Amino acid sequence: MKKNILYYSMILAATACLHTSCSDFLEEDTRGKVFDNVLTSQNGLEAALTGAYRGWANCWTYGFNNGWATEMTIGGDDLTCPPGTGNTQEYDRYDVKNTNSSSPTVFWGCYKAIQGANNILEQYENCQGDPEIVKHIAGEAHFIRAFSYYWLVRCHGEVPLIQTTAFDVADLEKAPASVKEVYTLIEQDLESAASMLSNNRRNDEAGRPNKGSALALLAEVYLSEAGWPLKETAKYAMAASKAKEVLDNRALYGFDLEDSYEVLYDNDETKSGINKEDIFTIPCNLAAGNSLNAMYGFWAYPGEIGGWDVVFSELTFYREFPEGIRKDATFATSFKKEDGTVLVWQELKNPHPYFKKLMKSENAPNYYNYASQIPMRMLRFSQTALTYAEAKARAEGPDDLAYKCLNDIRKRAGLESYSGLSAADFADKCVQERAWELCGERVRWFDMVRLEIVQEVVAKKDPADNQPMHTITEKDYTFPIPIHDELLNSQLNAGR
Repeated sequence: MKKNILYYSMILAATACLHTSCSDFLEEDTRGKVFDNVLTSQNGLEAALTGAYRGWANCWTYGFNNGWATEMTIGGDDLTCPPGTGNTQEYDRYDVKNTNSSSPTVFWGCYKAIQGANNILEQYENCQGDPEIVKHIAGEAHFIRAFSYYWLVRCHGEVPLIQTTAFDVADLEKAPASVKEVYTLIEQDLESAASMLSNNRRNDEAGRPNKGSALALLAEVYLSEAGWPLKETAKYAMAASKAKEVLDNRALYGFDLEDSYEVLYDNDETKSGINKEDIFTIPCNLAAGNSLNAMYGFWAYPGEIGGWDVVFSELTFYREFPEGIRKDATFATSFKKEDGTVLVWQELKNPHPYFKKLMKSENAPNYYNYASQIPMRMLRFSQTALTYAEAKARAEGPDDLAYKCLNDIRKRAGLESYSGLSAADFADKCVQERAWELCGERVRWFDMVRLEIVQEVVAKKDPADNQPMHTITEKDYTFPIPIHDELLNSQLNAGR
């Protein structure tokens, strides 16, 4: 599908729109008045907000509710792919080209969401409607823009910083903003979001952020800034502070650890798919066009049961993963075909354990299917707990709460508790726990990059797994901006 000429023509048109408002096809004078009038109504703001969220959830075109965003994190030691799989393998071998057809879905999806958020943030102060609802809509827009830029800056480094809907032809040659400038806007947006959002999700809808979501994301942002490339180590204390706000007010925000992996990784699409750990998710719907989720389905299944064989576990990662209930809940090591035949992982064409946590529940209908309506999980409470523990240790040493955060997660996994560790050892244990607890959830690669441990971790790869194409350097920590955008703006990828 992605090789189709018509598809690329449509994408080029859509990409051009990233630098314009939706009304740039109209006369200039009419454009501003017509569009602005629409957004001065509460219903108009709601429609713009729906469009912003949609940037994250158009499965086969852009956004996160497919496997392509996960493929961009396959450089972590948790995930690998079959040899000779082109675009996916480029990430696994640290040799990503600007022609890679996986990254545009995230790049375009984030800018699509940013465009919608900018429409709201430019106009909400002139909107006629319920002041509290309008404020909350604006808070959601700040959150959307922040989350989008957070993904963009971690994936691509320097990116264009678009904060307005007004079109200027000079924008087509606009130089990317520095990483610091992008993170500064992310911080500002999340501070605004936290001040404008309420403690509850608006309309009790799971796909919306609340104040706790903004604070939790801000903690992740500070943790990232403390590492590569900015290395602003003072941000560790700030990460711990924001994460602690979430931990201390978990009941107020509706977050907590789940007691059981059966609940945490249920993946039964006949249920809501939401649990206490979900700080932020993207809703998906099988019956609503491209808002389905094409990651929880054949994308993560072996071909022997109808799957697409896109990703599975690296062998070293699986072997080093602690035995117990979490390992059993995380990995699928036997597979039942539709005719009832059972295969173990060593018998597969790609002899690797697969990720059960990324597969649908065998006990639910629609198991043998390419897609699902399981929500796309973007941030969960156990990540915030481990962020607090690591950041606190790196800032001033672990306290009782840091130990509790780490040990509660280990106890749930059936593992022994830690005590009496040095600050450095404790922080290292937190990083390793994040690898095990959040594997397959688009976290591990970014942790390896911020801590500059990519080369160290990759050195442990099993010889049977994909190997690097060349010596890994900092250049490989981020990926080229897609070529379609480079053709529109020669300033992009200029330093690569």
